[in-house]
Amino acid sequence: MARLADAEPVIVPTSISENFLMDPKVLQSKLTEKSRLLILCSPSNPTGSVYPRELLEEIAKIVAKHPRLLVLSDEIYEHIIYEPSKHTSFASLPGMWERTLTVNGFSKAFAMTGWRLGYIAGPKHFVSACNKIQSQVLHISKNMKTCNFQLLGPAVYHRKLQLLH
Repeated sequence: MARLADAEPVIVPTSISENFLMDPKVLQSKLTEKSRLLILCSPSNPTGSVYPRELLEEIAKIVAKHPRLLVLSDEIYEHIIYEPSKHTSFASLPGMWERTLTVNGFSKAFAMTGWRLGYIAGPKHFVSACNKIQSQVLHISKNMKTCNFQLLGPAVYHRKLQLLH
């Protein structure tokens, strides 16, 4: 994703001994004036790691020191975790709503295999920009269109079916 945007990805290494959780000191050492986006996955697949609130708060303090750094928080597995882990949305931390795009969805948590229903949440100006890009790349299958038209009522549904064929 970074290379598609002409950016240089910088990997923050993690280790099994730390349950694959990012060390804030290592994160801080990797950030520069050129850093623009931190991609954070919690809960994480395939490791199952869930960032505890305290660790997320440490990361948020580091993010706050870098005014041009945004966070893309992938929280698609928020409902698929086990005790004693607790999910904390990065955007819910003080000062992070304005700096965070949260991606999530329904397909994983509600066993909607194949549906690929997702969403992004964040400040309106960021979400609007995402919508401009997404509207140019979204592909809706014929079956999904049929399903949507059925919701409009029988007359509209049958007319739309005629247009599809």
